[in-house]
Amino acid sequence: MSRCATSAVRLVSSSGESHCPAEHSGLGRHRYHARPHIRPPRDTVGWLCRDVLFTGERAKEALVTTVHEHVSDADEQPASILSKAFTVLGAFDQERRVLTLTEIARASGLPKSTTHRILRRLVPLGVIEPHGPGFKVGLPMRRFASVMPIESLRQSALPHLGSLHRWSGRHVHLGSLRRDTVVFVERFLVPDHELPSASPGTDLPAHATALGKAMLAFLTPEELEEVLAGPLVSLAPNTVTDPKDIAAELCEVRKRRVAIARGEAHPDVACVAAPILIRGRAVSAISVSTTMKDAAIDRSLVDAVYVTADRISRDNQQVLAQGHDIWFPGFD
Repeated sequence: MSRCATSAVRLVSSSGESHCPAEHSGLGRHRYHARPHIRPPRDTVGWLCRDVLFTGERAKEALVTTVHEHVSDADEQPASILSKAFTVLGAFDQERRVLTLTEIARASGLPKSTTHRILRRLVPLGVIEPHGPGFKVGLPMRRFASVMPIESLRQSALPHLGSLHRWSGRHVHLGSLRRDTVVFVERFLVPDHELPSASPGTDLPAHATALGKAMLAFLTPEELEEVLAGPLVSLAPNTVTDPKDIAAELCEVRKRRVAIARGEAHPDVACVAAPILIRGRAVSAISVSTTMKDAAIDRSLVDAVYVTADRISRDNQQVLAQGHDIWFPGFD
């Protein structure tokens, strides 16, 4: 509903004098400006909606309707600005850490004028900072990332991920589940390795990754049913998209506490993953990636991933003991 449509109300007194600011703002006869915060004097004021004078109960109904519509309309505008602000932030990534105005507009898909207005709002807040001829994500944003519960788990996991990375000589990832997607939180890369790797913040369909399957296997039946009822897209020729096949595989993953995906998220990538369990729920998962040509997903690698995930789980039990059990809601 447009601003003019939702505001199609004007206040008139018993003498018929209009108090509608729209008539003085060039909006025209049939465009009105609602002022729901103005309380009309009892028995002396009616509400005119589209040139029809309402009094008594009908006036009250019109007032209530207008207030709700006005609030709804007012809520939509800030939401639009907020979504565009996140669109601007989404233009930055690990390969594009500093961008000019033109580059931000191009990457975000927003008009250059809109991008400029959003930047003018974000810079004073420290969300975006000027940097040479361009802009960068503001350092104060680091504080918001540092207060997430997953950051506590990430920090405790770093030594274990490093050990697994050195021992395996392969890419290592830490991820978390968000509904039907897995969001990558941390990674350790093998230098100069051509194997693809998802950077932190990247999200992929959970059913197409070993990380995702390791966590999907520990959802409640109701949660899993909701995920499998959604679109199950194919990322590569080996991606499993049949809900029954996925459900059967997840039963095995739950028993073994290890998930393996061969060429499902990417044709050239094979992964082995294990869940980080806290009070029965997989709050995160870790994985080791290798190439499809590398047949070395042997028992030693599977055991190493399993043991590393278990150590991270035990370390985070201390967080619960410190009174932070709400950080990792569980089933028991």
